[in-house]
Amino acid sequence: MNFLKKCICVVMTLAMASSVALTSYAATPAANTTSTSASTTAKKTVAPTKVTLNKTSATLVKGKTLTLKATLTPSNASTKFTWSSSDKSVATVDSNGKVKAVKKGTATITVKTSNNKKATCKITVITQNEALENEVIKLVNAERTKRGLSKLTTNSKMASASDKRAKEIYTKFSHTRPNGKAWDTVFAEYGIKKGYAGENIAYNYSSVAKDVVNMWMNSKGHRDNILNPKFKTIGLGLYVKDGRYNWVQLFNS
Repeated sequence: MNFLKKCICVVMTLAMASSVALTSYAATPAANTTSTSASTTAKKTVAPTKVTLNKTSATLVKGKTLTLKATLTPSNASTKFTWSSSDKSVATVDSNGKVKAVKKGTATITVKTSNNKKATCKITVITQNEALENEVIKLVNAERTKRGLSKLTTNSKMASASDKRAKEIYTKFSHTRPNGKAWDTVFAEYGIKKGYAGENIAYNYSSVAKDVVNMWMNSKGHRDNILNPKFKTIGLGLYVKDGRYNWVQLFNS
């Protein structure tokens, strides 16, 4: 009897041990199978068919920066971008599309994908003076449009003539030029056909565009020039020396 009990215990013990071993063994290939399946479902890379930039042209003041953003078509495409500048002496660009204006001039920024799709942006770098001059013209035109008047346009000849006068009023603050001639003789020097013309000047005034326009608008004679319906073109000159900002507006019909 005792012998039989011992045999039964041995058989049960062996059966339990065998069961535990089988259970442990069965779990191992299941884990391996799951891991193998996951490693074979990687996403397929989609090549771009087109790349575009958020800007095709931009104007930057020397020393300022701008970050260009590239967008791919289709939207699920992926690639490595390569950025370059046609003239690094004018504008540089880093690997993230950040453009820095170095000196006055123009440069083309290009972004290229790994499969040679390209997009470009033309960068024009201007000086701080030019930025202020542009702002004054913008404010003048805002005053005109509020009153139903046409906007004034500008050109390189009018800009050069007004720049010349801005330097002259630093030497002699007057509508008479340092050479003793009238202010409007500057038109002929730059090949401008003078029609009905006018001039506003400000010596040693604010460096803020809005301030100088407000000053002119609060003076009847200057205001009349700014709002004269006969005028069609404007030149804006700014000459800075010894911390003094000297402004000139030239108008022509």
